Amino acid sequence: MRKFIFSVLLILIGINSALCQTEPSSFLFMLSGAGSRAAAMGEAFTAVSGDAGAPYFNPASAALMQYTELSLMHVSYLTDATMEHFSALTKSGNARLGLALYLGQTADFERRGTIPTDEPLGTFDEHNFTASILWAYPINGRISLGLAPKWAYQKLDLESAAAFAADIGTFYTMKPEIAFGIAIRNLGTKPKFVDKAFDLPREFRIGASYRPSPESGFKGLLVAADYLLPHWGNQSGKLNIGSEYIYQDLFSLRAGYGIGYDSWGFAIGGGILYTNYFFDYAYVPSNNDLSDTHRLTLRIRL
Repeated sequence: MRKFIFSVLLILIGINSALCQTEPSSFLFMLSGAGSRAAAMGEAFTAVSGDAGAPYFNPASAALMQYTELSLMHVSYLTDATMEHFSALTKSGNARLGLALYLGQTADFERRGTIPTDEPLGTFDEHNFTASILWAYPINGRISLGLAPKWAYQKLDLESAAAFAADIGTFYTMKPEIAFGIAIRNLGTKPKFVDKAFDLPREFRIGASYRPSPESGFKGLLVAADYLLPHWGNQSGKLNIGSEYIYQDLFSLRAGYGIGYDSWGFAIGGGILYTNYFFDYAYVPSNNDLSDTHRLTLRIRL
């Protein structure tokens, strides 16, 4: 068991090191997380399971799902930008299968020519789209593997580009209370705008979560932390920490914090549970006061 875990860790770290990049990244919309629950917990979700949005951060987390679940998320910014995300997970034998669709749009970019003018020549929109499928499989009672191939597309004014990519991950349940996760996201081809190719925003994630046993007196509590090695932006490591408290399966409170990010730090949110329906909300304020986000998610468990 330990040899297997150590081997998987070495393989993923080796892939991550081999794919280190120095070129600027494109398709940064592929870093937009799925699910208000994860957003409110500061996206410390590599070692967390239990909803249809979790495989976005680690596809292997889907192997622990025991239900079919649908998830619909809407994100609005203070700027003219919106995001919509749909995901579905189901169980087929021992495997878990899933589908995820993402659509984003930013409106009213100013069109400028080569000669400076007081007024823009017009406006245009930016559109982006991602479609992915998921396969996750529990190797045994503790170890799970996951794979999520995807296709991504972006159109900016009259130009467009597309890329194929994949996420891979592993999930290890050391005890019922403690879990670990490792994932590499956005491995794939380079999108090309006109005659210039760009790297995808790849990242290596390693995380841990702790859920106290009901007998401990802290039933409903979950704490998690992720460490990210990004191959995008300034390339510096980042730390995400988050927590969740569920009260008697009626409502939940969540909070998180991201260390090392330029655009955000603190996040907060909660949810309401009613039979098989989950209503989740997250508020993620921006450090530059330009793109505070409100995330609304409806999850339906079938």
